[in-house]
Amino acid sequence: MKARKKRNRLLCLTEMNLFRPKQILPIFTDFDAVNYKKQGFDTVFLDIDNTIAIPDTGTCDERAEKFIKDLRKCGFQVLIFSNNNRKRVRMFLRDIDAEIWFWAGKPLPFAYWLACLKMKTRPSRTIVMGDQLLTDILGANLSGCYGIYCKQLQEQDTPTTARNRKIERMIWKRILHEEV
Repeated sequence: MKARKKRNRLLCLTEMNLFRPKQILPIFTDFDAVNYKKQGFDTVFLDIDNTIAIPDTGTCDERAEKFIKDLRKCGFQVLIFSNNNRKRVRMFLRDIDAEIWFWAGKPLPFAYWLACLKMKTRPSRTIVMGDQLLTDILGANLSGCYGIYCKQLQEQDTPTTARNRKIERMIWKRILHEEV
């Protein structure tokens, strides 16, 4: 009887598709802000490295800066939501007007809920954009946010992220039955 309950719980977790993004974008600039604003979303949590910037390149490039400004013009609140440290996040932002949340604690759902409280919004009105299933998308799904997977900007990763990518490839293939 115990084995049956355990198997049922495991099936439930995979059926919930906790790793499945709501949308997959080839690049962050393909995000249709006007459409999502019409659907009632009001906040976007953005990951930095390999989502809107090349890892460890320093500051925000023109494309990412324009993207953030366009989101704000469209009426979105923007939160830079990163597991990176304060120095990296501040170095990235330069003079960009956006809220930050460093050492975010992704994929823990309470981190997303606390960030929603900070931004005075609800998870159901929040979009999370990121390049990792194990942090950005899993956390978005666990917390009730809308997770959008952006394909990574470059193949090279930090050692920790490289380990995560191996697990993610297995998830894409065996659980999500997709190749990305």
